Amino acid sequence: MEKLYLKIKPGLIALLVMFVSFAQSQTIITGNVTSEDGGSALPGVSVLIKGTSVGTTTDVDGNYSLEAESAETLIFSFVGYVSEEIIVGSQSVINISLVPDITSLEEIVVVGYGTQKKSDITGSVASIPQERLQQVPNNNFAQAIQGAIPGISVVSNSAGAEGNDVSILIRGRNSMTASNSPLIVLDGMPYSGSISEINPTDIESIEVLKDASASAIYGSRGSNGVILITSKQGKQGKPMISYDGFYGIQKIASLPDLLSPAEFYEFKNTREPGSITNSEELLFQNGGGTDWLDLTTQNGYKQQHTLSVSGGAENIKYYISGSFLDVEGVAINDLFKRYSTRFNLEVNITKWLKAGTNTQLSLADRSGLASSWSGGSDGAFYMNPLTSSHDENGDLTIYPWPEEVFWGNPLAPTLADNEDKSYKIFSNNYLNIDFPFLPGLSYKLNTGVEYTHRDRGTYFGRNTKTGLETGGRADTRTSRATNLVVENILNYQREIGKHSIFITGLYSYQEDEFTEDRLESQGFPNDVLTWYQANVGNLVEPSYEFRNFTVLSSMIRVNYGYDNRYLLTFTGRRDGFSGFGANSKWGNFPSVALGWNIDQESFMPATGMLSTLKLRLSYGKNGNQAVSPYETLARLSERSYLNGSTTAPGYVPSQLGNPELGWESTGSFNLGIDYGFFEDRIQGSIDIYESNTDELLLEREISPVHGITEVTQNIGKTKNRGLEFTVSANVIKSGDFSWDVSGNFSYMKNEIVELYGDGQDDVLNNWFIGQPIRVNYAFEFDGVFQEGEDIENSPLPDARPGDAKIVDQNGDGMIDADNDRTIIGQRDPKFISGLNMNFRYKSFTLNIFSHSAHGMTRVNSLMRDDVWADVRRNTIRKNWWTPDNPTNEFWANGLDTNPRGVRIYENAGFWRLKDVTLSYDLPTAMLEKFGFDRFKLYFTGRNLLTITEFEGLDPELNSDREIPLQQEFIFGLNLGF
Repeated sequence: MEKLYLKIKPGLIALLVMFVSFAQSQTIITGNVTSEDGGSALPGVSVLIKGTSVGTTTDVDGNYSLEAESAETLIFSFVGYVSEEIIVGSQSVINISLVPDITSLEEIVVVGYGTQKKSDITGSVASIPQERLQQVPNNNFAQAIQGAIPGISVVSNSAGAEGNDVSILIRGRNSMTASNSPLIVLDGMPYSGSISEINPTDIESIEVLKDASASAIYGSRGSNGVILITSKQGKQGKPMISYDGFYGIQKIASLPDLLSPAEFYEFKNTREPGSITNSEELLFQNGGGTDWLDLTTQNGYKQQHTLSVSGGAENIKYYISGSFLDVEGVAINDLFKRYSTRFNLEVNITKWLKAGTNTQLSLADRSGLASSWSGGSDGAFYMNPLTSSHDENGDLTIYPWPEEVFWGNPLAPTLADNEDKSYKIFSNNYLNIDFPFLPGLSYKLNTGVEYTHRDRGTYFGRNTKTGLETGGRADTRTSRATNLVVENILNYQREIGKHSIFITGLYSYQEDEFTEDRLESQGFPNDVLTWYQANVGNLVEPSYEFRNFTVLSSMIRVNYGYDNRYLLTFTGRRDGFSGFGANSKWGNFPSVALGWNIDQESFMPATGMLSTLKLRLSYGKNGNQAVSPYETLARLSERSYLNGSTTAPGYVPSQLGNPELGWESTGSFNLGIDYGFFEDRIQGSIDIYESNTDELLLEREISPVHGITEVTQNIGKTKNRGLEFTVSANVIKSGDFSWDVSGNFSYMKNEIVELYGDGQDDVLNNWFIGQPIRVNYAFEFDGVFQEGEDIENSPLPDARPGDAKIVDQNGDGMIDADNDRTIIGQRDPKFISGLNMNFRYKSFTLNIFSHSAHGMTRVNSLMRDDVWADVRRNTIRKNWWTPDNPTNEFWANGLDTNPRGVRIYENAGFWRLKDVTLSYDLPTAMLEKFGFDRFKLYFTGRNLLTITEFEGLDPELNSDREIPLQQEFIFGLNLGF
């Protein structure tokens, strides 16, 4: 018996080991996760087995379940709470309460070369509300910014499918001739491409650096403000698959009331009797004609689809997305497509070494030419309605007006072969080292490349006016743009007692290069090979363009705080730009800012109405890198000449060199207050600022003895002042209903302080000392001369009844350009505002967003009888003066009834109901049932209503004769699982 026992004992031991191992691998761990501060369940908590990607998340009641071995460790993590690690051991039920992380709960803001807690910021930094980024279907990020941040003016110059032609001004206009556009930084790297090539769905946050203290870290390029864009990153936890898509239709918001064929016939006969041509007469008698605006417009559409996957484990985080945007605008053949993919990855190689990439690949397809709108010889806004769009075969006419072959068909561009594709690589790659021997010290190597390759080819065949008259015309272009950045960033962060210090040092190199090959040719044997036969044209004109510049920069920023009450930020940056003169290549840009968190003082009550009170004060200086790379060099222009029967190269002086040419420099002062009431249910900020820009780049007249009449110099000064106010409030939060409101208001005033140092205005450029940079300077319309009026003793004694009056500004009894032209308002807004309201009831949300701009005046170019001799162009319907209609609204329909060319200026202020979005979020119980983490349906109406006194095409657009503004009606779906 003993021997038997000894024989089977090893076998039993082996079986027991196998059983224990099996049992151990099959242990199911369950539990519940709550918040320590209130004991409430925490849904969505990540529960991950340490060292693996295996894990789960808690359900709506905070419960979880997963399989784990006894030796393994579970990591519990949730945004805003301190992560916890627990060894499984023999436990099968693990309940845990997570402790709120006060530091992480506080808002973190990107400030350039790093992040800061909002309470530690001393400069003027504003963030885009998340609802403007996530709840509205935007083509580009500029649409999200418009009206959402005080002090930022976003103006849509045109309304095409791409929506890329926008002007962004931060705190008004500083420069007179150079760019006033802000610097855009995407994932830490300066971005120089088209804003339409960035997928808004990939954006996590947008911060705007407005004052000199905040933007001086970008030195020579920060005087117009900085827009910081951060793309989405992965988060630790299970993989999350998301779909964000929308489809919408576009309709024209408004069109001008142009004369119909019958009205045009009467108008032309009244103005110039006998000028009707045979073809016009024939069309009129047969009841024909063409509504060119109706023919060149349509209902457009747009759709976007983005699919992304994100997640991470203990040492890796990733975000991968693919997106497709397709827009067909309200103008015939106005098309834009964008294909993009993004790959963001961050890997903790060791505890002290981290590497990552933020890479975007995109293709922007702009192929296709839209119908012509304002072209001098074929614009739909100008086109005679008594002309024919199609011939008897149904083809587009080459000459719609047989007697006037100057005019082409506004639809002719749609017949052209056109290909326009832009390929972009934008890649930011970094390596971060946390030095283990000195806690708080880290080094980051930040590199990036932005490469754009654009191919364009256009061919006008003999079925168009251009192609017929030239025997076919081809235009091909290939351009390459490369932007390389290498940054060395050293950070040191330390807290000693009540003292905190954060030091950032930078040394960077940037090189920007652009090349373009262009070939224009015409006169081909046929149209078969389009632009591919460019080399056989009768006339071939090649050209080449090249630009290159480099920027070297060094910067130090010191953030000091004491007891979270007293804050100090000092920044010093030095930039060198290859494009400036030999004696002015380097510039220094310092700034200093102070902050005082008054609410942290002991004399403030611990509880009460006031919850946040912070005072900010800053002053700094930054620059505008505002000249092209070769502006400082003496240059020659080509002037070839005939030498016998051959062409010989010749050159003439075109520009004098200026080794002193340098930066435009802006010094800015900012005083701000951040406030909050009732535990920040009501919060906001107030800022006042003043900026002074000197060393402006202006063209000064010189003696023409050199063959050159102007030279660019650093002269002139401008001033910019303003007030900004923001407020947000949780107005109602009761049960299933809540109402949140946020609004902003800005006042901006700029003026020219000095021009050429002689105290004189520059009337030719409409620049006047003491006035805004962009003003209207013209004769002022004063109604219409009436019958019986004493015209002979008026300032225009040769006028007739029905002629336009002009205000005699100096009262000398005569009208002359030197003394009677006057400033008629400014062209940039004085006031801008935005208002956002969110109403939530259970699973439904209604978002209403509006914005406005006021204080600007624009010429209404539609209110001109600019119809040319013999009335060859159309115009809008007007209230013309006649003896039976003695109006003062508009002069008579006749030749020379407005001999001085007076124009009508109107108040261009407006209020616009920009977006109205109704959304439905699937309840939590339904999400669990169908396996979704997120399910949202929404409907958005855009540009639904505009209230304005301006009677042109639109108060915001640059031209009254371009593609009109469109209304959009969009259905969208957001999914996550």
